Amino acid sequence: MVIKLLGAADLLAAIVVILLHYDFLIGWRIGIFFASYLILKGWLLREDINSVMDILCGIYIVILVFGFSTFVSWIIAAYLFQKAVFSLG
Repeated sequence: MVIKLLGAADLLAAIVVILLHYDFLIGWRIGIFFASYLILKGWLLREDINSVMDILCGIYIVILVFGFSTFVSWIIAAYLFQKAVFSLG
């Protein structure tokens, strides 16, 4: 149950990355919320490389909130999407 909730949150985080990349007006609070979620989840489960990747994804979302976007957004979104698919599947 918890894994499916975390997978759904990862899927929403991937969608937020795409929306922030295209400057779609979703608000900075939503971006900061999902960045905080990823950083906190990464910090609490910091035993493996996936947790480090979550922290880096959260930091990148904070950068996206400030308006800086690169092709890395697609890599981050794909990473979060594949994590969500494996968690929900």
